[in-house]
Amino acid sequence: MRKVVWFALGAAVAVVVVLKGRELLRKTTPAGVREQVSEKSSDAMKAASAFVTTFRSAMTERESELRDALGITAAHEAAAPVRPAAAPARAARA
Repeated sequence: MRKVVWFALGAAVAVVVVLKGRELLRKTTPAGVREQVSEKSSDAMKAASAFVTTFRSAMTERESELRDALGITAAHEAAAPVRPAAAPARAARA
């Protein structure tokens, strides 16, 4: 009876080792590396997109808070003249 149990245990360990070995081998092939790079770049793009979305919403919220605190309204902005930005002064060379 003991021999059967040890045989079954050895067979189970062998199956696990073979399956894990195949998985590791697939990850080290060019196709496996390509998949990993693709997944990582996709994750990075999602994270960057989420950051930009969060940043923009926070910026808009903060801008509205500042406008409320300063008493700036849309009508006030429309009445104010728009001044063009001054060009930087150039040094005269002789």
